[in-house]
Amino acid sequence: MDQQQIIQIQMMEQEANQLNEQLQLIEQHVKEMNELNESLNEIGNSDGSTEILANLGKRIYIPVEVKDKGKDLKLVVEVGKGNYVRKSVSETKAVVDEQVERLSEGKNQIMARLEELQNEMMKIMEMIEVGRKKEEKK
Repeated sequence: MDQQQIIQIQMMEQEANQLNEQLQLIEQHVKEMNELNESLNEIGNSDGSTEILANLGKRIYIPVEVKDKGKDLKLVVEVGKGNYVRKSVSETKAVVDEQVERLSEGKNQIMARLEELQNEMMKIMEMIEVGRKKEEKK
């Protein structure tokens, strides 16, 4: 077996492992965004005072009463670099949907690269096998 081919396969395996870790992170973010969307649906469909648990951080929550009706409710949304704006529930859902779409695109790119790596590794393995068979015939 060619040392260069072994090194190449090891590098591909490392890249595949890194891509799989990124894929897991993306899937976790998508899950969180979908949960957020469900919460926004509940708040948006409320017809009056609703109690929710607001996250203070580090898995500590405080019960909060939301008095505005779902459609009138304005949420404070970070739009980047510490800038915040008030958005309606439907506007916030649009932001979440956009983020989920971007995450899905990233997931698709990672999956395509993983497939490329797998195909490249299979070709190298076939080359190694052909080389081994030639050596055996000698």
